[in-house]
Amino acid sequence: MEMSLNPILPLLAFLGLSLVFLLVFVLILFYAERKLAAFMQDRIGPLHTGIKGTLQPFADLLKLLKKETIFPQGVHRGLFILAPFLVFAPVLAGFSFLPLWPDFFDVSGENAGILLLPAVISVEALGILMAAWASQSRFPVLGAARAIAQMVSYEIPLGLVLTSMVWMAGSASFRDFEILQSAAGSGGLFPQLRALGGIFSWNLVQFPLSIFLVPVFFISILAESNRAPFDIPEGESEIIGGFHTEYSGFLWASFFLAEYAMMLLLSLVFSWLFLGGPNSPLPLIPGAGFLSQASFFWLAAKCLLLGFIMIWIRWTLPRLRADQLSSLSWKYLSPLAFAVLCLTVIFH
Repeated sequence: MEMSLNPILPLLAFLGLSLVFLLVFVLILFYAERKLAAFMQDRIGPLHTGIKGTLQPFADLLKLLKKETIFPQGVHRGLFILAPFLVFAPVLAGFSFLPLWPDFFDVSGENAGILLLPAVISVEALGILMAAWASQSRFPVLGAARAIAQMVSYEIPLGLVLTSMVWMAGSASFRDFEILQSAAGSGGLFPQLRALGGIFSWNLVQFPLSIFLVPVFFISILAESNRAPFDIPEGESEIIGGFHTEYSGFLWASFFLAEYAMMLLLSLVFSWLFLGGPNSPLPLIPGAGFLSQASFFWLAAKCLLLGFIMIWIRWTLPRLRADQLSSLSWKYLSPLAFAVLCLTVIFH
């Protein structure tokens, strides 16, 4: 029994620490989202709970957890309860592919982690479909149909971008990408710039074709996370709340947390692919100390920056129609990503 538990305990500890990181990320972004939304709408936002409303996310979380979980008449109770966890579990499992704390946990040494990650998080679609079917209501079914169609559409450009980056780097390991985008890395078109370190060693600079992949990947992140303007699976003005219309209390909070977990997970992947992962954006300057070293601080800062951009987009752009969403993927993003993949194979 002891031998069977030894490999599992580090993984559980890693996922537990990832969950704490996720909760902190959610609370910060939730507060930032309310403040930015208020600023864009000429309001003040949270103000009285804590200093300038900083404790408002904690108050909202406690209020949400205290709410009653209501089971509408006719629902399949077992599947109704299981579905939110089936949505959240694959996203949380996706963190196990990321070397977030390599000095403490050696649980993410998978050499094909970048290619396996999309396969793991795609299981989320099963949970969404289960939630809709168990609710026995027309609005969740419509929302689930939209969500699955959206996931299928945008997993194509997402996969093409990942394949292109793996071909450029010659590896599908997140750790190899981290080393590649440091001053000690090799390859790329500008080795003299790479020697300077910082942003000059990132894939965004060393592989010019990645400039075309960045917008494709970022748009795919928004779609995979159901963030505006790709939030048609929820569509409050059309189908109330989509696949989680009938949910409340803790079960609804699981869907909410899964959305932000997907935002964080794909933001981390974006950072590792294009922005150097935990590597500092500052060049190697003697005496710069902590600021020029690779650290978890820089990784978290990049994720928060991407999160703020997502919030900005949500309160700036209107929601797309379903046909516009599909057209964007199949007519523009997928052909562009495929063309870049072909050029990558030819020139790299």
